[in-house]
Amino acid sequence: MVKKRTAPPRKAQAKGARIVSAYLENADVFRTAKGGKVDGPAVLVLRNRPDFHKRDFDRKARDLQRLGQEGRLKKATPDRDSNKVTDRSTGKRRTRTNVYRDRLIRRLTKGGRLSKDKGTTATNKYLANKRAVDQLYAGKGPITSRGQGLDPDHIQDLQMDGEDIYANLRPMDAWTNRQIGSDISVALRDVPEGTPIIVKVLP
Repeated sequence: MVKKRTAPPRKAQAKGARIVSAYLENADVFRTAKGGKVDGPAVLVLRNRPDFHKRDFDRKARDLQRLGQEGRLKKATPDRDSNKVTDRSTGKRRTRTNVYRDRLIRRLTKGGRLSKDKGTTATNKYLANKRAVDQLYAGKGPITSRGQGLDPDHIQDLQMDGEDIYANLRPMDAWTNRQIGSDISVALRDVPEGTPIIVKVLP
């Protein structure tokens, strides 16, 4: 009988090692099967990291846990290219996440009409939205820590059979989003496509 993993891999616990935010509790089962059929779901364990935006991580983890309980999560291969959409403002084919980001920016700045001019109602709206707009712009580039930018995040990840639709997107701290997405990808690498996934969240 293969013993279930109840803690992250040892290398993740070594002194100075990067904390892993997602790992597979029953990874040994899938590794031993070598792509063959495995009875039961993959058990994905999520935990917050000190460098994460805690509120965004908690919301993400809570939603994935719920989706797993509802039987809606399964391993899938993301295919962003086939889901590209035509941006009506430019006529170009773009990823849905990039179109969503720019739509948010236009909405928060009223199509660019809000400015820094003082003493107007528009100014107050601009100042209220300025941080979010700045972070959405910052998220277009490299991110090295929490709080530097915002990304459009798939509530149900594409790698867990989420749909690439606007209703499945919302803003999330870019660093937290990218790090947890990468960790989940590594955790699920030995899991065959179509395998159900359930999620546990460490306190």
